[in-house]
Amino acid sequence: MRKLDMSLCEVTHRDCTSDPIGFGHADEAYAVLRLHAAHGPQCRRFLAAHAYVSAETQDD
Repeated sequence: MRKLDMSLCEVTHRDCTSDPIGFGHADEAYAVLRLHAAHGPQCRRFLAAHAYVSAETQDD
């Protein structure tokens, strides 16, 4: 099991308006979903994390 550094994740994925840079693994995408959940549909970080998680669940 991977240990996610939440401090690094918060710094890396803090700006809702910048283009997302991708995710190293699903745990990081889930963390971004939690961090940006209340920001609404204009939050690029939330949308990218949601797409990553959705694509991963469809592959299973």
